Amino acid sequence: MLVTLIETRIDKIRASLVQLKQRLDALGYEFQESEAVLPGPSDTVDDGLARLDEVTGLVPPGLTLFYQRIGSINFLGHHPEWEEQDGAYTDPLFVYPVSEAINELEQFLDDRERYLDAFGTFRVPIAPDCYHKADVSGGMWYNISLPDSTEDPRLLDEWHETTFLNYLEIAIRWGGFPGIERWKYQGHNWPINELAAGL
Repeated sequence: MLVTLIETRIDKIRASLVQLKQRLDALGYEFQESEAVLPGPSDTVDDGLARLDEVTGLVPPGLTLFYQRIGSINFLGHHPEWEEQDGAYTDPLFVYPVSEAINELEQFLDDRERYLDAFGTFRVPIAPDCYHKADVSGGMWYNISLPDSTEDPRLLDEWHETTFLNYLEIAIRWGGFPGIERWKYQGHNWPINELAAGL
């Protein structure tokens, strides 16, 4: 029953992301890489997940199902008429594909002792931080520590201090730009309500 609930949640997130992409397209948002916005699961997703599971132990169902049913997300881009607040970041929704986790896994295996000294556990890269997304030097990427036996794992190094699926849902409520939640200037012209309506 638990997996069914997670599957339902993932499917709802996927449907919301598809709608959000359509709304952004209709409003003239210019995606940085249009083919990477919602490309779907990769052909090697099951092999990648098997490799992660083999080396690190438990991969949480929420992350597994994300890779299997959504794959990756890339909302990086801009709108020529939507103003950005100085010193603030929109933090566009972004999740790496499973291939990035495998790349990180190879680095982990190349120098396990040094890696564990730095991080304590293996970390799955989820997204660049809000600064790197804006081509500004930043900090640690958003990540998930493995192994993890929970259904919906903690998302680390992201300011909401919440779980992975909760983060995706928060981002959807902010039209795909959760960084705007932190903006002190409330008179911005980003159509968040229009983007997120009913999602």
